[in-house]
Amino acid sequence: MPTLSIVILTYHEDIAVLRDCFSSVRDSIGVSPEIFVVDNALREETEELLFEILPSATYIPNAENRGFAAGVNQGMQKSTGKYVLLLNPDTVLPPVTLSKMLDYMERDAGVGIGSCIIRYPDGKLQESIRRFPTLIDQLVVMSKLPHIFPQLLDRYMMRDADPEATNDVDSIMGAFMMIRRGVIDHIGLFDERYFIWFEEVDYCKMTKDAGFAIRSYGDCHIVHHKGHAFSKLATIRKQRWIRESMRKYFAKHHGRLPNLVLWLLAPIFITLAYCTAIIKRR
Repeated sequence: MPTLSIVILTYHEDIAVLRDCFSSVRDSIGVSPEIFVVDNALREETEELLFEILPSATYIPNAENRGFAAGVNQGMQKSTGKYVLLLNPDTVLPPVTLSKMLDYMERDAGVGIGSCIIRYPDGKLQESIRRFPTLIDQLVVMSKLPHIFPQLLDRYMMRDADPEATNDVDSIMGAFMMIRRGVIDHIGLFDERYFIWFEEVDYCKMTKDAGFAIRSYGDCHIVHHKGHAFSKLATIRKQRWIRESMRKYFAKHHGRLPNLVLWLLAPIFITLAYCTAIIKRR
């Protein structure tokens, strides 16, 4: 059994960005992972690039976009490692990040999912740690008020914690999720009812409910372009996916009432999404 399996899900990612990601995996030191690349766009150039840089990797093509949860599940099902890393295709790994993360996960047996500091390409910090969402803070998100009053999300975004320290958190960004095999054996794979968004929050919630910790380690990092491929999609489509996934999450973990509230307020959210899209075009 390998110590580490890496699952990379890609969808119409720029070849130059993919090259940087694959190369950084290849150049990581102190690890010999098995690698699975799931291609939700079925592009010949992705397969060619993968085998050019990572010839021992496994390529899993999909004829259609199956979404994040179903896509990563394909790789996770084939993986055999003690730890499974879900890695976004628009990330770059410093050479020592994987070996350091494995050392931490081996040392901290109670940690079910580990992550690290995430930075933009210019070095600025990405907000990647969260508390579990409440109905109130998600209504605030959908209202677009945080664009004017960002402090409204201070609790949800854990801004009271030092973002560059090691923190036990509720949820982490899905760009880099190192999952212990024991978690997968205990709670299973990702919930494929989510197409995109909230699936990693849901998995963190199930992990914590099962008694494992979620930890962001402060002395290693990755670089993440964040939303590189999805930035090309229309705002309206993305907002619809967010609303649908949000309702599924609250129905699953908090019952019918929050789901009903979100459903009733959907026309307002749709209007706000259209207004946001119009403003962005100007």
